[in-house]
Amino acid sequence: MVYNRCIFCNYVYGANTKCSVCDKCTVILTWESSMNYLAAVNRVSDLIKTNQLDSKLRNENYCKANFGSRAAQVIMDAIDYSKMQ
Repeated sequence: MVYNRCIFCNYVYGANTKCSVCDKCTVILTWESSMNYLAAVNRVSDLIKTNQLDSKLRNENYCKANFGSRAAQVIMDAIDYSKMQ
């Protein structure tokens, strides 16, 4: 068993393979439908509310380079949504 720290929420979890995201945050990187997209935005919004989202993840270019355009879209949308409230 390998223990890793999630890059989004810093949760320590056990994994059989080398991955960098916990089960709760995988939806941020792997969403395929509109329901998954909403779940991903909600997850990032929760991290923002609890002040767990790393400040470097607020940079769109960083997110696109490291996670791809789809994950960057979710993160930026959640940040925009949190600013409106």
